[in-house]
Amino acid sequence: MTTRRKFVKATALLSGGALLYQGGIATLFTTDEAMYFKFITSDVNGIIYAIKSNGDLLYFKDQALDGTANWAYSGVGQQIGNGWDGFLRVFSGGNGVIYAIAQNGDLFYYRDLAQNGSWNWGSGSGQKIASGWGDFRHVFSGGGGIIYAIQSNGDLLYFKDQAQDGTANWAFSAVGQQIGNGWDGFLRVFSGGNGIIYAIAQNGDVFYYRDLAQNGSWNWSNGLGQKIASGWGGFLNVFSSGSGIIYAVTPNGDLLYYRDLAQNGTANWATGSGQIIKTGWITGGDATGTLEGYSVPQSRMPGELIELKIHAPNGCTIQFLRLKLQSDGSIGIPMGSPTTVGPSIQVTASYPWQNGCGWNTTLTLQIPSDWKSGLYAAHCTDTLGGDHYIVFVVKPTASSRGDFAVLANTNTWNAYNDWGGKSKYTNPPAATLSFARPNPSASPVGSGLNHLTRAELWILGLMEDAGYRVDVYSDQDFHNGIPSFSTYKAFILNTHPEYWTLGMRNQLEAYLGTGGCLLYLGGNGLYEEVEFNMAGDALSLLGGNPSTDRTHYYFRNLNPPRPERAVLGVAYRSENYLTFAPFKILASNHRFFTGTGL
Repeated sequence: MTTRRKFVKATALLSGGALLYQGGIATLFTTDEAMYFKFITSDVNGIIYAIKSNGDLLYFKDQALDGTANWAYSGVGQQIGNGWDGFLRVFSGGNGVIYAIAQNGDLFYYRDLAQNGSWNWGSGSGQKIASGWGDFRHVFSGGGGIIYAIQSNGDLLYFKDQAQDGTANWAFSAVGQQIGNGWDGFLRVFSGGNGIIYAIAQNGDVFYYRDLAQNGSWNWSNGLGQKIASGWGGFLNVFSSGSGIIYAVTPNGDLLYYRDLAQNGTANWATGSGQIIKTGWITGGDATGTLEGYSVPQSRMPGELIELKIHAPNGCTIQFLRLKLQSDGSIGIPMGSPTTVGPSIQVTASYPWQNGCGWNTTLTLQIPSDWKSGLYAAHCTDTLGGDHYIVFVVKPTASSRGDFAVLANTNTWNAYNDWGGKSKYTNPPAATLSFARPNPSASPVGSGLNHLTRAELWILGLMEDAGYRVDVYSDQDFHNGIPSFSTYKAFILNTHPEYWTLGMRNQLEAYLGTGGCLLYLGGNGLYEEVEFNMAGDALSLLGGNPSTDRTHYYFRNLNPPRPERAVLGVAYRSENYLTFAPFKILASNHRFFTGTGL
């Protein structure tokens, strides 16, 4: 569609005493050059450290601290280090101290002596001060050498780096002191300094805690576990600069400012909270506790192998489902028994929306011979309430073909996927979108207002319930060529077949030219030309240039023009989007309407 999302400014809205983040693509007075950051963390007084994908460490400083965009060095990050891209986690310890956890779990100490954007590191920087820190669910500093770590079982541990100079001098002989439990269900946890800990629940609610003792004993303030905001689940990164100041990064790269004025468990937010103070801060996110994954490739036939790449810090249970809406409200038929996999922490590659996540394989499945063609999902769940669907296509073997072919609109699913920071609909859009990343937009779960995977289940279920044998193919399957495609009685376009390659268009026209039958049951179809990259694992849009006017790639505007109405008989116009004008039935006795009451 030409217009999908409203362009709104993210603002602080109070509802029932809770601060909500109103998502959307934000307009702003300035536009920063987009940069991909692997890690972002902050020190006190508005200092923010950000690590680029190439390992460069940049220094920023929010000079205003009030929700207005007033940055040191005009907002240009100052490089103060390099070689920081290999760490598993990086977090600030306050007063210039930065801790970094290596892939093997070793903990390293650094200190930025200057704290002004110049390259000046303290003695002891880069020294290993501990080991065995790689398996914590969350790790963050409370300042003054205090480090909090949450174990996979939910226990909250207290550590204190007494030296803070690169020597290994720990309180309690480096043995973590348990000061809490039940912290395993949070999406993100971070310190606000002075014993304050903020925790974001899976549903996006923000809770306030305060460790009064700050010495390893169990002593929490009366404000323990107080909800102070909601709607924060969509942020990719959240961190505090102390004094109640909290920064949050949205999926489209906006940096938002908030300030908790009360800092006592009551919801009292400063004027300016929710304001965008910088743009272009693209990040893969820091939600190390989030359960999610993807498959490689997207489509397989029985007997072939499909790889699942899952980020599951606490392990997960996988139940394969054949997706079909059920009368009891469930969305699939279980295929076999559940499979359990152990903890798996994945490290995301730079620019994942473009390059793919680069995750390791968690589970390889050989598609069973008795699985019928259709849409399937690996339903992943964990003990903390994590719930994620990895949707894939099972296409038929030559000996198990049905009578009708249905296209799964996998290109459109990918166009709407902004996991990792960008999609076709972020501002600016991405010109290359990898299939190798989680795709929450393609979840089969949702309400009736849906145009992607869930909506495609309606047609598939209708056909199957009517006794028709239906085969499902991905867009890429169709692009590569479906064997004996001309023998299908009909080809069905489902819901939202917007993004097509020229090869797909040519094959459809050839099929129709030999007497084939097309059922177009969607909208906004055959609208914009795209291409697959050489490896077939990414979609190229806009001719590979994100600044290109997309109208140049509408099929109706190609040279020569190939308007969709020449094939479909109808065409999409953006002016009609969401007008909900009724259609008049002219031939109600047609068999297509049998049983509908129309």
